[in-house]
Amino acid sequence: MVTLVQQLKSAFRIQSVTTVNNGVQITWKDGHESFYHNLWLRDTCHCPKCFQPDTLSLNSGEGEGHDPLKMPLNPITETVKIDREGNLDIIWGGEEPGHHSVYDPSWLRVHCQKEPALKQRRKPQLWDSSLSIPYFDYQEVMRDDETLLHWLDKMLDVGMVIIDSFPKTREAFQALVERVGPIQQRYHPTDIYTLDTANQLAGNIHHSYKYLHRLDNHTDHVSYNVPPRLQFLGCIEYENPDNDRQGYSTLVDGFKIAEVLRTQQPKYFELLTQEYIPTGRRRLGVEEKVSDKEKGTKKYQWEIYYRQHVINLDKNGEVYQIRHNKNDRVPLEVSPDKIQDLYAAYQAFTALAESPEYNAEFLIAPGQVLVNDNWRLLHGRTGIRNPQLRRVLLGAYMKPETFRSRRRLLLGKKSGMPDMWLMGCSDRALEILAERMSD
Repeated sequence: MVTLVQQLKSAFRIQSVTTVNNGVQITWKDGHESFYHNLWLRDTCHCPKCFQPDTLSLNSGEGEGHDPLKMPLNPITETVKIDREGNLDIIWGGEEPGHHSVYDPSWLRVHCQKEPALKQRRKPQLWDSSLSIPYFDYQEVMRDDETLLHWLDKMLDVGMVIIDSFPKTREAFQALVERVGPIQQRYHPTDIYTLDTANQLAGNIHHSYKYLHRLDNHTDHVSYNVPPRLQFLGCIEYENPDNDRQGYSTLVDGFKIAEVLRTQQPKYFELLTQEYIPTGRRRLGVEEKVSDKEKGTKKYQWEIYYRQHVINLDKNGEVYQIRHNKNDRVPLEVSPDKIQDLYAAYQAFTALAESPEYNAEFLIAPGQVLVNDNWRLLHGRTGIRNPQLRRVLLGAYMKPETFRSRRRLLLGKKSGMPDMWLMGCSDRALEILAERMSD
């Protein structure tokens, strides 16, 4: 009979352990070596006294086994060994004689300070107008977790997918969104909204509904403190008497054009990462019908404002978020000696966002749902010249942590590990754990 430990890849199986320099040295089956300090090991004990498996949190209350005020700063091991299941098994001495800790080897490996794979963050695949769009089948996404995880991985890789063959109903659209997680609540009465070219009133509310005009590429809700992460647009109807490219969607990889700007005009790139472009939105007395069963409409009123960078960097200097919507700008807050350079930088970025070289242009056909990463991609559409053209889309948004949480849970499920060990692992660690079993 093949045991679980024998099914693990060599990177997740312990070869030998030794105690050295106030810690434990582990040699793995693949030859990698890891060192874990005794204090780190004691602090991460998952025994019933120290860790609450029901709430997946530390027992740090009065009288519990994980009180940081009582944690010895120099814990001493009495015995260190590998148990029958391949776990690291420690009995402590010193100030805590007999305290027993057992550590899952896979969990230990993804917490190794010298593990190079942990430092390799998932790199986005930058693209231009030659993008090959990833397609997924609606029914497969709805029934298969492996397909769902593949879709969410693609959102990190290229920032967009098209879900094909959805039943063209509001219920099916909502079910697809909620396959990932709860829909983000909007300021509007409805969380699922409708874009309908036949809605004349809507054209007076927002430019995205108007005839004749091209909708320039932008990210949505730049005035929010935390913009939505995913945008869902599902096509219910598209009838174009002219049979040309009216009402086609456009997408631009914001990470790509940010890197182009960094390479070609580094001064402009720096300005857009350091200077603020304030944005705001206000709507008064707008009416929106909540459901077909309601006779009246509901009015809402709201106003928001945010000082934002167009290009946002993480601590490693990598672009992690784009916030760009030229129609939502409010007066600049910049010193007179910088305003010309900042505006020139903004013009340069906007020009790249509209350049055919970086624009992917395509039709969201009836029965298709476009899902795009609103933190990365700028989206728009071509103009609509013929008033007889009918285009009806359903739309919804999702919070960043909802998307991330769903993917983390799927990675954890794929790893086959208990939740107790998965909780608190980094996203990169979960990606590695998901591949821990041998083929």
